[in-house]
Amino acid sequence: MIAIALPILSESEIPLIQGIREGLKSEKHEDLVISGGYEGALRKLAGQKKLTGIIGEFVSAAWLDSVELGGIPLVQLGAGASGRVPSVATDWNLLGEVAAQNLFEEGIRSAAYLGAPGPHDAGRIGDAFERACDGLGIAVTRCAESSPAAITHFLSLLPRPAGMLCASDRLARIALLAASSAGLAIPRDLAVIGVGNARLEALGAGMEISSFEIPLGEIGKRAGGLMADLLGKTAGKRGAVKGWRIVLPPRLHVRESSMRSGSGVRRALAWLNSHPESPVTAGELARHAGMSRRSFEMAVRGSQGCPPGEMLKRMRRARAERLLRETSLGIAAIGKECGYPELAVFSAAFRRWTGMSPRTFRSHSSGMGSGTVG
Repeated sequence: MIAIALPILSESEIPLIQGIREGLKSEKHEDLVISGGYEGALRKLAGQKKLTGIIGEFVSAAWLDSVELGGIPLVQLGAGASGRVPSVATDWNLLGEVAAQNLFEEGIRSAAYLGAPGPHDAGRIGDAFERACDGLGIAVTRCAESSPAAITHFLSLLPRPAGMLCASDRLARIALLAASSAGLAIPRDLAVIGVGNARLEALGAGMEISSFEIPLGEIGKRAGGLMADLLGKTAGKRGAVKGWRIVLPPRLHVRESSMRSGSGVRRALAWLNSHPESPVTAGELARHAGMSRRSFEMAVRGSQGCPPGEMLKRMRRARAERLLRETSLGIAAIGKECGYPELAVFSAAFRRWTGMSPRTFRSHSSGMGSGTVG
């Protein structure tokens, strides 16, 4: 039996669980989903010799030692015990950088982070966001409160205009309602970005919430694949898994809550950032911008200094370079993320841009750490 240990079990975890099962499909094992305080259950199952492996969100290496799992193969979801066991995680550093850059481009020079501090994901998001804002000269104030009254008071003290990154879409909804109570206009006075892409939160907020989509399905699939490697012959020996650390990028969907510039070009750029894998022409971008093709081309030249086709190439090149440097996503997957479904076409385009292949660029780049090329 393979245990899937999650701190919270909700509808949002369904893609993750489905991905794990897809990644494990070659293994003849049952899976058991355990949520909440699962330490006792895991210890009991391990003691009864019923567990073949565990895929879960482990707090730390010390936590693993305290649970006493007896050498059962483990795959970490997230970065909690990264370095001790094979892991698949979201790139929180990239999320912080993209959030800070987006707010900067919207004219924000004062920012806030709403989320709990600490070694967990919310704390990592806040740390990454603060580092990225510091690099752009944006001051960041943190708030660990979750009650509407406390958040309303916090917002009333922020310099305006301000941008806020929230650790979840639930907190983003609370922040938007609190901003309304404080008399702040969204997004003119306060631009808000959440995490999770939970579209139902927009109903409670009364507007579309800009949010990062976490690739839960792919995270689960890759985690299941790592476990299959651990249990199968492909690993060579137990514990020696090629690709022990996999980092996958989030995707920002820019919507009403943070789009301070309502220009057609900004709308087109927001659509591109939400759908980077989509093949698109200048005419199609003009339709997303709500403009005629001629007007759109003139607007792009005026704001970007180049025609739409060149703007698209620059965006794809920048995204490809960042994904190659900062994530462990495979070359073919990065090509698809940048609008090139065929690996050969992507490699040829990248060579034209940089004079080297994607693989060579990655090997020469720093900042990816100990990740693997998946």
